[in-house]
Amino acid sequence: MSATPLTETRRSKVMRSLIGALNPAITALLGSRVGGRMNKSLLLLRFQGRKSGRWYTTPVGFVRVDDRCILVTSRSYQWWKNVRHGADVTVRVDGAWHAARARVVPPDDPEYATIVAQQVAARGPGMLRGFGVPVDDDGRVPEEARGDADKQALLVEVVLGPTIEAPGT
Repeated sequence: MSATPLTETRRSKVMRSLIGALNPAITALLGSRVGGRMNKSLLLLRFQGRKSGRWYTTPVGFVRVDDRCILVTSRSYQWWKNVRHGADVTVRVDGAWHAARARVVPPDDPEYATIVAQQVAARGPGMLRGFGVPVDDDGRVPEEARGDADKQALLVEVVLGPTIEAPGT
């Protein structure tokens, strides 16, 4: 039962290319005062390249739970490698910039089950299932599938800090 995850289909790859082409416009819109409804489901993540030292900004879908934002991404994107083991970042969420700390949450982390459940409670199980993660309607990944879950989708936790002035680009 190893069906190809939706995120690895040809259609998804075409969509990723289209999204990549639109990212500059989406970034500009989210960074402005007119982001509107997009601000409810997308945030701007600003991080430093681990090798280049350059700063990058990318729009990412999120779920907010108190002072944390939960992001889901595919391994085929590269930005997550810059926050894998924890990194100071800035995020624009709900119209304000925040200092923050981001990290990839691996399946063996004690917080993993809680974060999956929160993601599913906010968005339903379809998103993670689309990435190929077997998750039930209550947000539980079967124990036997947890070891491979991060080969399909990565969960990134962003802990929000204080509001800050808009960072330079």
